[in-house]
Amino acid sequence: MVDLRAFLGASDLYFIRHGESEGNRDAIIQGRNPSQLTVNGRRQALAAGEWFRDKSLDHVLTSPLLRASETARIIAGTAGVGTVEEAEELSEIDTGIFSGLSFIQARMLHPVEWRTFQVESWEGVPGAERIEDLLARAERAWARLREYVAQGKRRLLCVTHSGFLQWIIRSTLGGTSWMPLFASSENCAVSHLNIMNATNDGADPGHLARWMMINASVHVR
Repeated sequence: MVDLRAFLGASDLYFIRHGESEGNRDAIIQGRNPSQLTVNGRRQALAAGEWFRDKSLDHVLTSPLLRASETARIIAGTAGVGTVEEAEELSEIDTGIFSGLSFIQARMLHPVEWRTFQVESWEGVPGAERIEDLLARAERAWARLREYVAQGKRRLLCVTHSGFLQWIIRSTLGGTSWMPLFASSENCAVSHLNIMNATNDGADPGHLARWMMINASVHVR
């Protein structure tokens, strides 16, 4: 479990799923396969950029996968953030044998594994990234964010994917299974972690960290 008390002082950490991709539009299980944004996905990213314009972001990090990095560049450009940094640990989960298949194809081609998937989520899919690996990757992402906060960059945005975002959140709450799922899956839906922790000199009493799901704020249909 990630210890959010290590983030001293106040910080606002935002996590956003990428805009609609061609794979999303076509109901393809993408995993780590490449897929670019649709026209609607770019509109969503622009809307997100407008939403972030007054948030005074210090830095933007993104999954290197095209659908995320394209979203990040659009948001950063619209919100007035100078650079975008790629972070491998923000990549989508490996979806194993279902990767590149539509949901219908996955059900037809792998009926046994599909039934297991309905019960165990990705933990039951051959070749998919395992929970222990997802938690370790989430901890690396948090370590990177903690370093930036220590440097004084306290308003950070991470552009990632619906599957991995589940583990960004779970790793702070002690979750060790896929269920229940958090409401963070719409394209360009924002999750906001506000942290108010004591500093080393005790100037800010107490510890407070709260998650806020802001799904509707930037969603564009």
